[in-house]
Amino acid sequence: MSESPKQSPEIIAALADRADANGFIELPVFIETALYHPQHGYYCKKKRRVGKNPQSDFYTSLSLKEAFAEIVVEASSALLEKAGLSPAQTDWVELGAEPGGTLLSPEASPFQSVTTVGIGQEIEIPANAVVFSNELFDAQAFRQVRFDGSNWVEYGVQMQGDRFSWTPRASPSAEALYYIERLPSELPTNYTVDLPTGSLALARSILSQKWNGAFVAFDYGKTWSSLACDTPQGSARGYYRHKQLPNILEAPGSIDITHHICWDHLENALQNASFRELSLQSQESFIVHRAPAFLQKAFDPNLPALAPIRQKLKELMHPAMMGQKFQALSAIRA
Repeated sequence: MSESPKQSPEIIAALADRADANGFIELPVFIETALYHPQHGYYCKKKRRVGKNPQSDFYTSLSLKEAFAEIVVEASSALLEKAGLSPAQTDWVELGAEPGGTLLSPEASPFQSVTTVGIGQEIEIPANAVVFSNELFDAQAFRQVRFDGSNWVEYGVQMQGDRFSWTPRASPSAEALYYIERLPSELPTNYTVDLPTGSLALARSILSQKWNGAFVAFDYGKTWSSLACDTPQGSARGYYRHKQLPNILEAPGSIDITHHICWDHLENALQNASFRELSLQSQESFIVHRAPAFLQKAFDPNLPALAPIRQKLKELMHPAMMGQKFQALSAIRA
């Protein structure tokens, strides 16, 4: 029998402090507390989250970082060239990396410097930079709305002791209304949309800073049309020990909480910040088109058929593995 996630007494206490007199908690507050509480949040406490280990919760491209790093460096260098920069003139900034799980080491990097901005740290981008992230935007807070047959209703969280349940908000928040105005009004009752508010706010805060270079983000998401019309149960999910949990309110602080970001919104944010050469590709397509030198190296006829580099490339590219699950959004500003 698989082990169930355990409640975190510290997070329960922190959420009780954030609830109003009736026990109501805004969903973004619930998520931010559960994930990013400075001492006890899921992403802040000392715990092995990433990897194939049975005790970890999920597996990412960074678990194959020897191959992934070469691919991303080759692609980033080519993007910088289009922006009139070279790696030697540019600082590498990785956002949201796990402790000990950064993509590049300063010793093996072609960049002027290597900086990692961890969870909760202030983001300051140098004048010339490659800003890289892997599964950062999907880990931001979001809001949830459901269609009741005639109107969109925003939901928050009701706290009763150490238990949490969904409860409708008296009226939609101003943040949710921005999205509701762009949602259709002819959908099945209980159609749910998890509004990617936090990911858009994070993107705007990064892009509003004055820097030139390349933006490269690997993540999973959908178009606004797909979120609004093709995902009736919403996209919010919890993960624990590599199993998907349908109830994200279960055991806050002990499970990962994630959702699909909206690629259209991030592309618009890039365009509004004067980025160009925007490209959204599957991870498979990104590798094929942006890392030809690595592919040539991996398929060297002198290598054995089961060479480790080929096995890692297969996991990164194969449509049934990571190749189609993840997408890469890239752009430059000069």
